[in-house]
Amino acid sequence: MRSFVRRAIAKIDQLDRRQIVGVLQSLSNELEMLENALESIEDGVILTDADLVIRYATSNCRTLVPMARSRSYEGMALEDALSDEHVKAYIIDQVHQRDEEADNEFSFQKGDKIQTIAVTVTSYKDAANAKASSFVIMLSDVTAHNAAERRLRRSENLASLTTMAAGVAHEIKNPLAAMDIHLQLLRKAFIRKGCLTSDDGARYLDVLEEEIGRLNTIVVDFLFAVRPLDSRPRLAQIRGTVAEVCAFAKVELAAHKIILKEEFASYLPRIHFDDHLVKQALLNLIKNAMAAMEGGGTLTVTLRHEGNDVTVQVADTGIGMEEQTIAKLFEPYFTTKASGTGLGLTMVYKIMKEHGGDVTVYSKKGEGSVFTLHFPVPQSEYLAIEEAMTGEASDET
Repeated sequence: MRSFVRRAIAKIDQLDRRQIVGVLQSLSNELEMLENALESIEDGVILTDADLVIRYATSNCRTLVPMARSRSYEGMALEDALSDEHVKAYIIDQVHQRDEEADNEFSFQKGDKIQTIAVTVTSYKDAANAKASSFVIMLSDVTAHNAAERRLRRSENLASLTTMAAGVAHEIKNPLAAMDIHLQLLRKAFIRKGCLTSDDGARYLDVLEEEIGRLNTIVVDFLFAVRPLDSRPRLAQIRGTVAEVCAFAKVELAAHKIILKEEFASYLPRIHFDDHLVKQALLNLIKNAMAAMEGGGTLTVTLRHEGNDVTVQVADTGIGMEEQTIAKLFEPYFTTKASGTGLGLTMVYKIMKEHGGDVTVYSKKGEGSVFTLHFPVPQSEYLAIEEAMTGEASDET
């Protein structure tokens, strides 16, 4: 349709009145079809020009966010149409590219329920005028989606707690058995001698003290692992967070004769993530990689957009792992280190599930390991991805 209109405009001087009416009728039919398509979707859509004057708004917008009473918003300034100051300020900040990492979800009281709306702003450049822009504002009801995510997290946390409890039960057997044996030996020594000096009982008491310490460590680690994560995700670029972790770890890596390589894609969509938890997961992976490269090596951190995910990859050139080890990696209390707790990768797994993502691993004995964190790209970012890909394609041509 677009090419047809362009050809018609190019030959406008050669068209008679009947042909011009036909072109306008075709355009009218096309616009009506597009409006019907937009009205049929659940999301609210607001189209504005460069000055944020509304050119079109679907009828369901007013049911999603507070808006001024009006039969039609066409020709009205967006600032006058929107009643909620927080939504208004967020959209204006996004248009002017200020505070791009601000939270894009807003909650409103609807009767006796709370409705959560995600707001996304996407800009489009006019092909005929590079300085002119238009904006598409998407309003999405994410109430049910967020509730489903919370239910899923609770279910996964319960399953994880069951597995962790079984791990704790297994772990405490050894120290309890050692304590039982040494208490029996201590009792026999009392019976045999009738009286014990501090030197006589020292070896028994030392073992008891050591095993009590082990039990305390197991319990503390367990409480840390099962404690609900204080997750505060925000919609933002993850590049800065990954770069901070790399900068923080660079000195220690260099001290272990490990070369750090950073490979970040030029374009990445925004994702929902908790800055603190992601840093914790990455540092755990980097520490594991350091332990696998005792004689030095290369650690490569790669950040890219793959399909519906943004992935963070941590690859080392260490000793690698066998398939039997890989299968147990994320199980609580499983460790190949002499002094490890076996909870580091369990926490990485838990953090990724909290983000609705996943962690995968590829490893080969003697060739190193690759851990990949998969963060889902929210639906609200798909328009921005499409625009970025279109821009890259036009740059290539």
